[in-house]
Amino acid sequence: MLNRSLEKRIELSNNEDLQGRKNSIELEYYLLESTLSDSEELTGKKAYGIEIVKKVSDTDIESKMVKNLLCCRESTRKILDKLADNTVTPVGLPFILDDMIGI
Repeated sequence: MLNRSLEKRIELSNNEDLQGRKNSIELEYYLLESTLSDSEELTGKKAYGIEIVKKVSDTDIESKMVKNLLCCRESTRKILDKLADNTVTPVGLPFILDDMIGI
């Protein structure tokens, strides 16, 4: 089972479209928690991941999830904070994680 909790929400801009409606762009950063069951030695242990969701006018338009990134909640949360501080979008998540920790 996968649990997710919203850790950070960032509003990037508040632009108007051609009809004069405001289009706010938000990035939501979620901490994911799951219980491992694939390996005998890790069965039952918690693993943590990250999901980033991009929204325009409260509609999800893009998301990317990386499950079972680390077994340490605090280390995963620190990575999530760095991603949010640098406004990483869903499309950039795998590339940035690869640069940060080599996954």
